[in-house]
Amino acid sequence: MQDLISTINEIKGVKNVKKRSGPTLKINLYSREIPSREAEKIRGDLRKISQKIRDRLEEAREKSVINGWNWIQKPEKKYDETGIRTEKISDRKEVGHKPPFYTISIKE
Repeated sequence: MQDLISTINEIKGVKNVKKRSGPTLKINLYSREIPSREAEKIRGDLRKISQKIRDRLEEAREKSVINGWNWIQKPEKKYDETGIRTEKISDRKEVGHKPPFYTISIKE
């Protein structure tokens, strides 16, 4: 399990990986707060980061290091508030993501 944590920690864009109670991992990403918003700006390409995390977890599952895994929480895009009467919904502007981390359940 420690080897899995260190391989995930090597992914570009991952700040750190913490093992939590129960077999779960919290993967913090490099991010910064956006003033007066509840969302945070994540540095890096979120699609590439999640694909690399997924690849490392699948590789560990195939090597029988873990029996399985599942996403619990993933960063979601947050958008600027728009007035429905004044703007179209397709005109929404992305503000950032919330939360700035992944939570993964591991089956050992």
